[in-house]
Amino acid sequence: MSRIKPYTMSCPISLSLDLLGNRWAIHVLRELHAGPSSFAQIKTGLPGIASNMLSARLSELCEAGLIAKTHRVYTLTAAGQSTRAILFELARFGRGLSTPDAPADPDGVSHRAVVLAGAIERAAGPLDDIRAEIVLNGEPYALTVAGGRVALQAGSMPLAPVQLAFDWADVEAVARGDQRVASFAAEREIIAEDPLQVAALLDLLQKAMDIYGGFK
Repeated sequence: MSRIKPYTMSCPISLSLDLLGNRWAIHVLRELHAGPSSFAQIKTGLPGIASNMLSARLSELCEAGLIAKTHRVYTLTAAGQSTRAILFELARFGRGLSTPDAPADPDGVSHRAVVLAGAIERAAGPLDDIRAEIVLNGEPYALTVAGGRVALQAGSMPLAPVQLAFDWADVEAVARGDQRVASFAAEREIIAEDPLQVAALLDLLQKAMDIYGGFK
């Protein structure tokens, strides 16, 4: 399957679009930001994509060094991880756009987790040191923040110092300024071994959701 015609321009924006502007390319990266996935898992998250199209996008992204394949499992490379900021900005811009009357894609939790991770990455400082399990819409994600670097991967975190469950509706409410993180957290059970970790997590989430909402 041929790629779209490249711009053949030296502008960095054009160079980025030569790679990421191909149909479904950015969506494939979105799926992998939630964690390593097989071909079938990626295809499930992208209803409507043909198998040959997905194969082409995966091959191109592997060749570009954004993803790697090991034993039939695809993962993001360090360069691929750096695209999280792009996805976050697209999501933040898209908040103000109207959605289709009948969306073809499932409202996947993994999609939301990528956006949340991007917001947390923007909010995290070099001295933040947090390990927590976030349960988003019933699905667990392991959050690690250290030295300004953020990892949010699908799956439970063994012996997590903090566990906090909330829904994406809570994120949107905070992003709109309708409530504070401490407010919805107080209504839910927080499992914690260290109160300082709880305070640090809630503060970081508040900053992240403010950024997502455009308040910072």
